[in-house]
Amino acid sequence: MRYIVVVKREGKNISDKAEWLNIEDINGSIPERIKGEIRTVYFTERGQYLHCTTNDQIIELLSKEHGFMITDRGRMANLKKEIIVDYDNRYIFLIKCKEYITIAASKINLLKQYLRQISNQNKN
Repeated sequence: MRYIVVVKREGKNISDKAEWLNIEDINGSIPERIKGEIRTVYFTERGQYLHCTTNDQIIELLSKEHGFMITDRGRMANLKKEIIVDYDNRYIFLIKCKEYITIAASKINLLKQYLRQISNQNKN
């Protein structure tokens, strides 16, 4: 199955929480101008959904998946991937894609705890 990230719409109200939508549930779609931008509206038997384009909503949804963590405002890392953590400079280096993301000072202890948890799960 394949999923896309969407937000539910009921009338003029648009949810602020992103969710996964199975593409098999889509009956059709149309483009619609909403708040000055063209958005894709998906029609399903459970209602209408808008294609999600907001970074904060997307990373909040992904961070609920095992291994993903919001590390800083607008930033997220998959801690199950090959990474190097520089706690002193507050960076996570993403080895395979040669990029890095920042870690908020307030997230350092949570990051250490989460990495220990993942490490323990991998040992079992």
